[in-house]
Amino acid sequence: MTQDNYKKENNELIWNFLSRTYFEAYKHPGEEKWANFHGLEIIPNYECNLGCRYCYVNRYGPELYPKENWHNDELIMKNMNIVINWLLENNYDPKLELFSGEVLVQKVGFSILETLLTRLKGKTGPIVVPTNYTWMLNDELAEKVQGYIDRSRKDGPPISLSASFDGKYCEANRPFRGSITKGCEPSNRIWEIDVNPNFKDPRDDAYYDKCFDFAAKNYFGFHPMVYSLTIDKWIQNFDWFQENMKKRNIPWHNIYLLEVRNVEWSKKETVDLTEFIDYLVKFSWKMCKENPDIFRNFLFREKGFNILSSCLTQCGRGLGCSLQSGLYLRLADLSLGPCHRQSYEHLNMGNFTTDGKTITGIDVKNPELYIAEVTCNYKSFPYCEQCGIKHVCSGGCLGAQYEVTGDSFTPFPTACRMEMAKVRAIGESLKSLGMLDNILDSVRKEKADEIRSVLRK
Repeated sequence: MTQDNYKKENNELIWNFLSRTYFEAYKHPGEEKWANFHGLEIIPNYECNLGCRYCYVNRYGPELYPKENWHNDELIMKNMNIVINWLLENNYDPKLELFSGEVLVQKVGFSILETLLTRLKGKTGPIVVPTNYTWMLNDELAEKVQGYIDRSRKDGPPISLSASFDGKYCEANRPFRGSITKGCEPSNRIWEIDVNPNFKDPRDDAYYDKCFDFAAKNYFGFHPMVYSLTIDKWIQNFDWFQENMKKRNIPWHNIYLLEVRNVEWSKKETVDLTEFIDYLVKFSWKMCKENPDIFRNFLFREKGFNILSSCLTQCGRGLGCSLQSGLYLRLADLSLGPCHRQSYEHLNMGNFTTDGKTITGIDVKNPELYIAEVTCNYKSFPYCEQCGIKHVCSGGCLGAQYEVTGDSFTPFPTACRMEMAKVRAIGESLKSLGMLDNILDSVRKEKADEIRSVLRK
């Protein structure tokens, strides 16, 4: 086989796979049959005004996204319109997500929203924007964001914001890169950089009141990251979230907690995590009025803050994250990465090809890795295959594993220890409430057996 034929067959292979999965799902928005393939994540750039200590963008951004293209707004918008042309021509209506960096403090971010709302008017697939809410520090920007939300709910596609801030007592993990702008439009592309070491963080109680009021008004939820560095403050931080949610009649369970599966977890921090888990279980039991049926509903239907349910429920994919449920499209060059955390040039699956107006095909570079990642099951990874909690573990983050070990499929011990401790803490807390058997009777046998086995050790 010639090299040209090999290339052609790989292009056809991947295009055929995408056509039978993601592209087909885009024609059937909301249908349960296609639930694992509805996503299309659009990555404009990795520009952000925060330097979060756990964030892969803060650590590796220029390696994940060629920095020479970060500021090429003309190219980004040209390719955004090519993608929209392709969606409209094929009657595709995916769940769109604008990620990563911070979209809502950039001119190009608002240009993208304007274009999406204008050209995709009437579509139902939502536009999800994970955001750090720092634009709430500027009244003009906040009003601008609200205007887009109102417009999207009237005409579609609806915009949904995910409040990705960690809370008053854990904000030390998320320092500003610089100051905030005084006007609505940034003087450059993003809020002005200020390297003054005496810069005062403006995220005070009044700022948080605005954030919670905004979330309550628009029915948005919260998605803080539970990180090792401030894990000892998370009980206090969680109570702070609950107090603010209660004040605004936001349901107490409307918060999605995700442990950061980075390498930094020390033994002490892991112990602190187990104390937080125990607190969450007992807090939830109390909020459920110590009623077993209400408590079971909280864990299984309302997903138990995510962090409590991951070892009890099934996600229907080989990985618990969204890697296998969406395409990850970098706008500057229309490249497709395995996921946003693995968008390194040598890992990218390939690039969409165009005729200058619409997407016409794909130029595949890395088909073997892509097929491996999008179809894999972490339970068969090295170490995981023989692990005693492989059916109840959340699984590692492939991007974090690549950063630490150089191999996306190889977990590292500190994350494994953290996950083991989390599972054990959930089991012990349920046992202390007399709810262990009640809950485990509703989970798959292999999960129940592993949790009981962990508690016997």
